[in-house]
Amino acid sequence: MIDSTLKNANILIVDDQVANIEVLEELLELYHYTNVKTTTDPRKVVDLFKSFKPDLILLDLAMPFLSGFDVMEQLKSLVPANTLLPILVLTADVTNESKQRALREGASDFLTKPFDLVEVGLRIKNLLFTSYLLQLLGNQKDILEQKVKKRTSELQKTNVALMIARDKAEASDRLKTAFMNNISHEIRTPLNGILGFAPMVLDPAYSDKEKQEFLEVLQISGKRLIQTVSDFMDISLIASGNIEVRHEHFTVSELLSVLESQYLHDFANKNLQFSVEIPSMLGLVVLNSDRLLLNKILRHLLDNALKFTQKGSVLLSVSHTGQALTFGIKDTGIGISEKVISRIFDHFTQEDTSNTRNYEGSGLGLSITKGLAELLGGSISAESVKGEGSTFSFAIPHILSEPWVEKAETISPIGEIEHKPVILIVDDEYSGTLFLKSTLQKTFDLLFAKNGEEAVELCKSNPGIKLVLMDMKLPEMNGYIATQKIKEFRSDLPIVAVTAYAMTGDRKKCLDAGCDEYLSKPLSKNDLFPILKKFGFNGQ
Repeated sequence: MIDSTLKNANILIVDDQVANIEVLEELLELYHYTNVKTTTDPRKVVDLFKSFKPDLILLDLAMPFLSGFDVMEQLKSLVPANTLLPILVLTADVTNESKQRALREGASDFLTKPFDLVEVGLRIKNLLFTSYLLQLLGNQKDILEQKVKKRTSELQKTNVALMIARDKAEASDRLKTAFMNNISHEIRTPLNGILGFAPMVLDPAYSDKEKQEFLEVLQISGKRLIQTVSDFMDISLIASGNIEVRHEHFTVSELLSVLESQYLHDFANKNLQFSVEIPSMLGLVVLNSDRLLLNKILRHLLDNALKFTQKGSVLLSVSHTGQALTFGIKDTGIGISEKVISRIFDHFTQEDTSNTRNYEGSGLGLSITKGLAELLGGSISAESVKGEGSTFSFAIPHILSEPWVEKAETISPIGEIEHKPVILIVDDEYSGTLFLKSTLQKTFDLLFAKNGEEAVELCKSNPGIKLVLMDMKLPEMNGYIATQKIKEFRSDLPIVAVTAYAMTGDRKKCLDAGCDEYLSKPLSKNDLFPILKKFGFNGQ
C-alpha cells in the first residue's frame, strides 16, 4: 500500500539539459513512478508548483535565467508551514560551498554529477518515504512518533553508508588517476630492457662477455617488472579492502634469519654493512600473525634502505614494548626532508621530482607497508635527517605463548637416502617445466605430468615419489582438485603449489586445498631451495 502510494507521487524535474532530463525520466520509469513532469526553464517552476503540486523536486543548480538557489528562494513562500517539500539537488558543482548553501536554502539532499543512478533511485525513495511519514504525522503524531524516529535513524545510516561508498569511489578514482600516471613508465621501462636485449642475446655478432651483460640486464628488468606488477596489485587490494589476514605461529628468529640470508649478498654488492640485531630474549618469542604480510613489510623497507643508501650501513632490529614488537630498519642513506616525511606513506610518493628521476620504482612501497601494518593491527612511522639517513619503525601486537613446536612431519635428509629422491613436476607450460628440470635434475629423479589426472595416477603408481611441485592452473583437472585427490591416499606426501596465481589470498586458497607450501611465479632458485630444505631435501 505504501509502495503504491510512493509510486503515485508527483515528481518535478528541473534541468536545462534535455539529456539529463531524459536519463532521469528513464530511471523513474524503471522504478515505476507514474506522475512525472519536466521543464528546462526554471521560470516555469512556480506555475508548475501551483498546478502540479509536486511531492518531490529534482533540481539542477546552474541554469539560465534563474539558478537552483533562486528557485528554492521562490518556493519558500509557497510551501505551507510545517510541510516538507523534498528537494534533491543534482548538480555538477562539487564545491562544499554550493553544497552547504543548497542545504541552507532548503534542499533535502545533494548529489554531484556524474551520479550513480542506483544511488539516485534510493535517495528518491528515501525522500518520498520521509515525506509520506511526515504527512501522516498531521493526524497520527503521537502514534507514529517512534516509528518516524526509527525510520529517520535508518535513513541516516543509509545516507552515511552511501557517503562512505561515495568516498571510497572517489578514493578509487584518485588511485586510478595516479595509477595511469605511473603505469606507463614503470612497466615500459623494464619491458624496454627485456624486449630490447632478448634478441641481442641470440645474435652471434655479440661476444660472450657482451651477452653476459645483456643477460644481467634481462634479469634486472624482469625483477623490476614483476615487482611493479606486484606493487600495483597489492595497493589495489589494500585500497579495496580485499586482503585477508591469515594467522599462524612462528618465531622472530625464524622470520629475520631468512631475511638476513636473502639480503646479505645484495648489501655486500653495494659495499654496505648489513646487520640484524635480535635480543636473545626475543629470538624465541612466538608471533601469532600473518608471516607472508609481515615478511612483505620488511622486504619493502629493506629494499628502500638498499636503494637509497650509497655508503655506510643498514641495521634491522627488533625490540619489545608492552604487548607489541617493534621492528626497525635504520640506514645511513640520503634521508628525507622534514616537509616531505609527513606524506611519505602516500601512494606514488618519493622524496621529490629529482629523486623520482634518479631512483626507479612505483613509489608504492611505503604506502603498501602502511596498509599492511594496519591490517596486522599495528602502525608504522618514520624519522629522518636529510643527508644523514632514515629509521622506519613499525609495531605489531603479539601474543606471548607457550613454546611452540612445528608439527609438520620431517623427511630424512638426502644424505641418508641411498638413491636420489623422486620429485613429481606437474605443469603444462614448457617454460615452467624446463626451469624446474634444469634446476633439479642433477640432485633428484624427476617425473612429469601435464594435467591433474596424470599427477594423481603417477602418485598412485609411484610410491617412491617424495615431493610434488604442483601448478594450480591445469587442463582437464586443475591443481586444487588434484591435490585433494592425492591427499586422500597419500596424506603424508608434501605438495608445494607452484603457481602464477600470486594475489593476496591465493596462498590461503592453495593451502586450504591441501598444499603444504606455496611458491608464486616467476620462480627463482632462491625461492625454491629454502622450500626443499624445509621438507628435508638439499636442492643445491
